[in-house]
Amino acid sequence: MKKKKIGIYIIFITFIYGLYHLFDSLSKAESANPTSVYNKLAGNENINYFIIGDSIGRGSGASSKSTAWFTLLERHLSKEYGIKAKRHSLVQSGATAFEGLYKLQESKHFGKIDLTFIVFGENDRKYMDDTQFSYFYESLIRKTKQLYPDTEIITITENPLDNEDFAQAIAAISHHYGAKNIDMRKPFAEAGLPAEELTKDMVHPNDAGYKIYADTLFEKIKDLVANKADIAFLTAPIRKDTDFEIASIPHVTNISGSFIHKDGLWESSSPGDSLEYEFEGPFLGVNMVRSEVGGKLDVIIDETFVTSLSAWWPLKKQRYQYIISGLENGPHHVKFIVSDEISVNNSREETVIQISSILTKAE
Repeated sequence: MKKKKIGIYIIFITFIYGLYHLFDSLSKAESANPTSVYNKLAGNENINYFIIGDSIGRGSGASSKSTAWFTLLERHLSKEYGIKAKRHSLVQSGATAFEGLYKLQESKHFGKIDLTFIVFGENDRKYMDDTQFSYFYESLIRKTKQLYPDTEIITITENPLDNEDFAQAIAAISHHYGAKNIDMRKPFAEAGLPAEELTKDMVHPNDAGYKIYADTLFEKIKDLVANKADIAFLTAPIRKDTDFEIASIPHVTNISGSFIHKDGLWESSSPGDSLEYEFEGPFLGVNMVRSEVGGKLDVIIDETFVTSLSAWWPLKKQRYQYIISGLENGPHHVKFIVSDEISVNNSREETVIQISSILTKAE
């Protein structure tokens, strides 16, 4: 009889213990990541958000900042949730994911970021294939989560992107990390209007186009808040060697012609002048100044012509230009030669090349 009572007590205690852990786990599940952007919005708390992107990321094409997609989105969020969304930006017209990655690495830390928008692809397709793009795009997502572990990530597939391999790469990488991909090509198509009425130049959205961006993002965010969605997370990489730093190498191994060193820049206006560097990494970029008087230069790597780069840009700006990736690890030699060609946008007879350093994978 005594043994029977003891057995009943054990069953009872086990039952109570099980109920305790059940309610505890449910409670934890309910309060999981209470500071996520979706829980903060639901609780009417202000948020900090981040844009890493190109010209569409910075709202080029809008008639004013007040009609850019991010300003319209901020208004939506304020009206719906009674909050203020504070914006931080690392954006550059013409930028690629490579440039965005380097700018992110070199930028100051912005503190706690609740939500990050990543906006690349349209420029990248001009310089690299989808495999090369995926390498830097995945690295960018990983670097973002490493620097800002509490951030949600929303990736935007830009409305003019007509390379399906790039669009699929963005979607697949986003899905792998739990980031939310918004393909803006779809709502643009569903609008039933010609591109001329939604863009300024068949690429950059106009005010009507950016309203589509803002409305689409807002509806998606509202749905994610209502469903208490999980945010993006770090997991094993799709591709190995995607966690790396980009090193800036200023040391020149050979100079030919009239290049002069001025304010940290190697500068020349004479065709045929050249700069040479040595590097070890599997990819290469160049830290250069692009401006309204920028010329052109030819890039020779390991005695093979790779590409011609234009240093023309409507405004003077330090740029981090992608050149090539997928090289074998090991010693490489690059030679930059000032070209006698003039950039198509440059109407001036005298042009200039200004180079600060090369960019490659840190050892």
